Amino acid sequence: MENLLYSYEESCALIQDKGLKMTMKRDEDLNKLCQFGSHGSILNVNTLLFDRYQIHATEKDYNSIKRMAESEGLAIVLRETEKDELEDVISGYEEIGSKAILFIKNGNKVLQLNETEKNLPHEIIFFTNENLDFILDCLCENSEYKPKQKVAAPVVKVEKVVEPQLTDEEIKEIFPEGHTVIHNTYGQGTIKEVSNGKVTVEFADSIIKILSAKICIKNKLLKVV
Repeated sequence: MENLLYSYEESCALIQDKGLKMTMKRDEDLNKLCQFGSHGSILNVNTLLFDRYQIHATEKDYNSIKRMAESEGLAIVLRETEKDELEDVISGYEEIGSKAILFIKNGNKVLQLNETEKNLPHEIIFFTNENLDFILDCLCENSEYKPKQKVAAPVVKVEKVVEPQLTDEEIKEIFPEGHTVIHNTYGQGTIKEVSNGKVTVEFADSIIKILSAKICIKNKLLKVV
């Protein structure tokens, strides 16, 4: 069964889903690379030509991924010292789509990857999508690869001022029934009734208006003559 690895675009989408900071770039051989954080490890996704993923790793990432892979029984440390020997071993694991994760300390020097940044001395090579997901979860533990959380502004709770409700008897003391009043808009009128917080006023030409006593008092809309 063919070992179908993610494309570069699919790998980038997975990295973004994990919430990792990533810079997309190309190396001298035009390989498509994902660099984590600003100066972190680099994932080489050249799955059109190879059935493998390759990480140029920092010391910190190499050790943390190796530690977690060992706990899962996935880690294999390659100790070959010649380039051809290493490439033969890697190809053997690649041909069977191995579930192993290969760790090569100072692998960039042995494999003569001269274009690789000096802070990335080690190589991690693996052959399944499951291990890509596993390693990305390991990288999520590196706080340098996570976007800084924005500090939310403190929430200021504003207490709503509740104005006391006037009883009809209290309203009648301000707007006595039968008294003449002047409204800013409707002119002069007579208070006919005060009920349920409302003031009924009859203006000229028998125009009846029912007004909110609270609003009339607050905004000084009615003035007793």
